[in-house]
Amino acid sequence: MDLLDVVMDETEPVEDGPHPGITDLPYSVAYHEQSHGPLHWNTRCSMELQEVVDNFQKEELYSLHFSVTVADPSRPDCPLVACSIGFTELTGYKVDEIVGRNCRFLLNGVPPNLIDDETRVRCRSFCRTVSQGVEYDGCSEVLPDGVSVDTMSELLPLGCLICVQTNATKSGELFRNMFYIKQMELDDAPYILGLQAGLPGDYEDVEGAQKLQKMCQAAWKYLDGNMAHIEQVLCSQFWYQASMRRQD
Repeated sequence: MDLLDVVMDETEPVEDGPHPGITDLPYSVAYHEQSHGPLHWNTRCSMELQEVVDNFQKEELYSLHFSVTVADPSRPDCPLVACSIGFTELTGYKVDEIVGRNCRFLLNGVPPNLIDDETRVRCRSFCRTVSQGVEYDGCSEVLPDGVSVDTMSELLPLGCLICVQTNATKSGELFRNMFYIKQMELDDAPYILGLQAGLPGDYEDVEGAQKLQKMCQAAWKYLDGNMAHIEQVLCSQFWYQASMRRQD
C-alpha cells in the first residue's frame, strides 16, 4: 500500500516524444484500441474524460492543465484503473503503460533528496483508509515550505488530500506535480479519484512561494466544485463498460 515507493520501470523503452493528444489521434483509432484493466479502459475513454476536465478550466487557475486518474485501493498495490489523456501528456506514458500500475512509477528517476517522505506517508494512510471503506479524516495537505495553509484548510472537505511532489516523466524530465485525491464510489466499491497538474517554474524563493500559494488557492476553489461532475461522468462510463462486458 505504499503509494509512492520508488520501483524499477519494467516497461520496454519506446520512442521519445509526447503521447498523441486529443487533436492528434483519430477518433476511429482510439475507439478500436484494445481496452485495459477491470474498467476496460482505453484511449477513447481517456479522451472523453479529459474533455470533461477541460470544460472547467478557468483563467483564474493560472493556466494549470489538470488531468484525471482513478485508482482501485481494493486491489493489491492500489493500481491505476483509468486516466484521462491529459495524464499521458503530462507523464509521457501511454494508457496501456499506466493502467494496472501503482502511480509510484512517477518517482522513477527522481533524486532521493527531492522525494517528500511525508507525502508518501500521507498517501499511504489515505489509500489504506479508503480500502477499508472508511472516510479519510487525516491531514488534508502536504505542501512545500513557505506555502501557508492556515487560510485554505477550510476549503478542503473530509475524504480528500492535496500534495505537491516532484515526479519524473518517462523521458526522465522532472516536474512538480500538484495532485488532489478524493475517495469516491463506483458500483458501491471504493475508488480514489485524482486530479493533477504540473506546476510551472521554480518556487524556492519568497516571491515564488507566494505565487504557488495563489495557484493552490485558485485550484482548490474550483476543483471540489467540479469533482461531483467528474464523478458522474465516471459513473456513466463505468456502467457503459459494464454493459459492454455483459454483452460480450
